[in-house]
Amino acid sequence: MSTASANRKLASPEVSRTPLHLFYVLLALSLGMLAGGGIWYIAITGIIGNKNWDFNLYGRGPALLAIVGGVLLVLTLAAYFLLPALKPWSSYTRRKLLRDRYRYMLIIPGLIVVFVFSYMPMYGIVLGFKNYKIKSGILFSQWVGLYNFERFFKSPVAGQVIWNTFYIGITQLLITFPVPILLALLMNELRSTAYRRTIQTIIYLPHFISWVIMYSLMFSLFSVTSGLVNKLLISLGSTPINLLSDPTRFYGMLYVTSIWKEAGWGTIIYMAAIAGVDQEMYEAAYLDGANRFQQCVHITLPSIAFSITTMLILNVGSIMGANFDQIMNLRSAATSSTVAQVIDTYVYDMGVGKGQYDLSTAIGLFQQIVNCIMLFLSNFIVKRMSGEGFF
Repeated sequence: MSTASANRKLASPEVSRTPLHLFYVLLALSLGMLAGGGIWYIAITGIIGNKNWDFNLYGRGPALLAIVGGVLLVLTLAAYFLLPALKPWSSYTRRKLLRDRYRYMLIIPGLIVVFVFSYMPMYGIVLGFKNYKIKSGILFSQWVGLYNFERFFKSPVAGQVIWNTFYIGITQLLITFPVPILLALLMNELRSTAYRRTIQTIIYLPHFISWVIMYSLMFSLFSVTSGLVNKLLISLGSTPINLLSDPTRFYGMLYVTSIWKEAGWGTIIYMAAIAGVDQEMYEAAYLDGANRFQQCVHITLPSIAFSITTMLILNVGSIMGANFDQIMNLRSAATSSTVAQVIDTYVYDMGVGKGQYDLSTAIGLFQQIVNCIMLFLSNFIVKRMSGEGFF
C-alpha cells in the first residue's frame, strides 16, 4: 500500500479515531508521570526539600510515580502495535519501520552509546545538591539544597577562578579563532596541489600530539636548568627565559601552543567548505577584472560564512570550558594558584585531589549552565546580525 492510499484510508469516515486519541492521551500521561516523578524527586524533595533526607518519607512517592509512568509507557506502546482497534495506524507505522529497518539498525548502537555515556551519568548531577558520603551513596546521602553552590561563591578563590576562566576563554577565542580561517584562505591560493598537501600534512600533525608530550617538549626546550634554548642563551651570555614558571608569560604560552597544536586541524572544515564553492563564480569575477584578493573577500568568505558562524557559535558556547588538558599540563607550582587556576582545574583539585565530589559537581553544573546560556545567546546575536545561525 502506497503512502497516499494509506493516508486516504486513515482519513476515511469509516475509521474511528477514538482509539488513536486514547493512545495519545495515555502516551502523554505516561510521559508526564515519568518526567513528573523525576522532577518531583530532584526539585521538590531535593533542592527545596527537607535537609534531613529520608527516602521512605520523601523519595518513595516520586520514585513510584516515575516507575508507574515507565510501565504505562511500555504498555501503551505495546497496545499501539498489538490491539486490533489501532491496526489502521500501527500497520502503517510498522511498514515504515520494516522498510527502513537497516537504517534504524545503524542508528540504534549510536543511540545506546549516547544514552549510556551521556544521559545516564547525568543522574550524578544530584551530587551537587547533597552532602555526599561514600557509605551512603548518591541515593541516600543527605540533601543540602544549594549549600554547595553557596560554598563555592563565598569562597575567596571563586572570583579569581571565574575571572581566569572567562579571560582565557575570551582571549583565546579572539586570538586563535581567526587563525584557521586565514590558513585555509592562504592554502586555497596555492597553485601546486602537491605543495598544498604537504603544507596541510605538516600543520595537521601537531594535533595528534597529546598535551603531555607537548609539555615534555616545552620542558626540554625552555627548562631553566636543562632546557636546550636556555642552555644556548647561557652559552651566548644572555639571561635564560623562565617561560614555564613565570605568571606573566603563562597566557602567551597558552595562545602560542594552542595555535601551533590546533590551528592546522581547524582548517579542515574551512577547506572542505571552500572546496564546495562554485568555480564558475571565480571565473566570472576574473572576467570582470577582480584580482585574487577581491575574489577571496567577495566570493570565498561569503561562501564559507555559514561554516564560520557555526564554529564561532560553538566556540563561544565553550568559553567557560577552558582547555583542561592544556592548562593542567602547562601550569606549574608558581601559576597553579593564580593565573592558571580555572574552573576545570579547580573542579579537579576539589574532586580528585580533596575528595569533595559534591562541591566539584556543583561547580561543574554552574559551568555548564553558563556555557549553555552563552551558546544560545551567541546563536541569537549571530543570527540577528548575519541572518545565519546554528539553530
